[in-house]
Amino acid sequence: MSWQFATFAGLAAVLVCGFAWFERSRPSSRLVALVAALAALAVAGRLVLAPIPNVVATTDIALITGYALGAAPGFAVGALAAPISNLWLGQGPWTPWEMAGWGLVGLAGAALARVTGRRLGRVGMACACGLAGLAYGALMDLSLMVTYGGEQSLDRFLALSARGVPFNVAHAAGNFALALAAGPALV
Repeated sequence: MSWQFATFAGLAAVLVCGFAWFERSRPSSRLVALVAALAALAVAGRLVLAPIPNVVATTDIALITGYALGAAPGFAVGALAAPISNLWLGQGPWTPWEMAGWGLVGLAGAALARVTGRRLGRVGMACACGLAGLAYGALMDLSLMVTYGGEQSLDRFLALSARGVPFNVAHAAGNFALALAAGPALV
């Protein structure tokens, strides 16, 4: 089994298990409606900010959903935002990676709520959203290396990540600013 195949199998497992977990939790119709509304907000936040490279509200909304509603809804909001927004922005081999990345951001939001007892202030939430943007960027850098082939090594990953630093910094800074401005209202 190749490293590339194992990575794609892991990606598929994350997506299948995440959606199965949400479905098996038997969410109430009220929660399903809230998840749908938040996913739509995440899509709108991505589309409205599309002219600004790598500044998206999707990461913030996924993290805050996980923080406020729990891990399964956070995953669902993040994972749904990518394929829906890509109906306008373009589907491609990056879409499953975006789904997994934003879904995992939703899980991180739930973990953050558990660790902090949901007592994280405005600045703490903004810092968490900024860090989530950097982690999401690292995953997307990995997706570039795995999806498009070539040597699979730490050196190549670091080279690809170095090329993406301006984009990842823009993503983190945008997440920080958006969470600073709107984070408490979303929670």
